[in-house]
Amino acid sequence: MTGEMNPWRRLRALTGWTLQWHDPSVDVRMGVTRHSVRTISLRSDLTYEQRRCTVLHECLHAEHGPVLRVYRERHEVDVRRRTARIMLPDVDRIADALTWTMSAAEAAEVLQVDAGVLRDRLRWLEPSERRRIAGRMGTDHRGAA
Repeated sequence: MTGEMNPWRRLRALTGWTLQWHDPSVDVRMGVTRHSVRTISLRSDLTYEQRRCTVLHECLHAEHGPVLRVYRERHEVDVRRRTARIMLPDVDRIADALTWTMSAAEAAEVLQVDAGVLRDRLRWLEPSERRRIAGRMGTDHRGAA
């Protein structure tokens, strides 16, 4: 089942921004946002799921604008949290994927996200979401993530 989020549309909505691809031997980062030249660069060897998640992540950086160095770590955590929530808004779909697959990596593929985004979403579940997933999976809510 395909999620409704299309990060490529969000990228197209960024007026004046361009997308580039970079060689992983030059820069190992999955994505880079360069505000000064209004460019988002993605690593050329990313999987389909990684491209979807990384382009959204970088769009959120672009939309926010430059961040002072002292706030970068906090901002990065916020962008990761927002990326995971936007890419995986439906906790019932998450629970179903976790229930019917053999690993978190396989569940991430079913959900069309990379494993890091699924981990982030599970890490930052709201208590009500954690209970909902635990109920769907038939587990104790303290062990759901």
